[in-house]
Amino acid sequence: MPKPHRPKFSLAPVEFRDRSIAGRGVFAKRRFKPGDVITPYAPKQRRLDVADPEATLAAESKLTLLSEQWTVIVPDTSVPGGWLCNHSCNPNAAIFSDREGRIQCTRSIAPGEEVTIFYGWVTQNEPERDPCLCGSSRCRGFINFDLTDRDAALVDGDSEQSVLVRARLDEYIRFLHSIGQEQVEETILRTLAAMQTKLR
Repeated sequence: MPKPHRPKFSLAPVEFRDRSIAGRGVFAKRRFKPGDVITPYAPKQRRLDVADPEATLAAESKLTLLSEQWTVIVPDTSVPGGWLCNHSCNPNAAIFSDREGRIQCTRSIAPGEEVTIFYGWVTQNEPERDPCLCGSSRCRGFINFDLTDRDAALVDGDSEQSVLVRARLDEYIRFLHSIGQEQVEETILRTLAAMQTKLR
């Protein structure tokens, strides 16, 4: 009698299983050290041009990944992958969007430990859109970092309010650097510049 077929993803050095905080999660089956590739972001995926209206629609799922500024990776959610990694304000891995996308270790991960990443979502005028339940001692309360029209109007000014806006931005950017997520700073600056253009 032939042996039952085992899905390809079962051979990976991680397992995808239930997690009490946010549904499923990704857990290490072996030890990982910084720099190790842990798992592909989406073992099965579609790739869309960034200008494709379908890509914009798919982004509402919050699972898409912008690769090399012109391709949007849309995971096939019937196949487990790095897209199942939960957010943490003190992550042990990072998402890399070049080529096919991957999850890579940033600090040592022990067998059985959950693999977590920092989502780095930047929102506009939605300050409490994504409450964070990561449980880390460094938890910031919300996954998203929100920029308001007021922030955009004040950030370059000389008023006391402007100083406070810049202090909030500087504090968040220092936090990003402390967890190796400095690339989110570029998203913040780009978003602010676009908001300022709209306000003119």
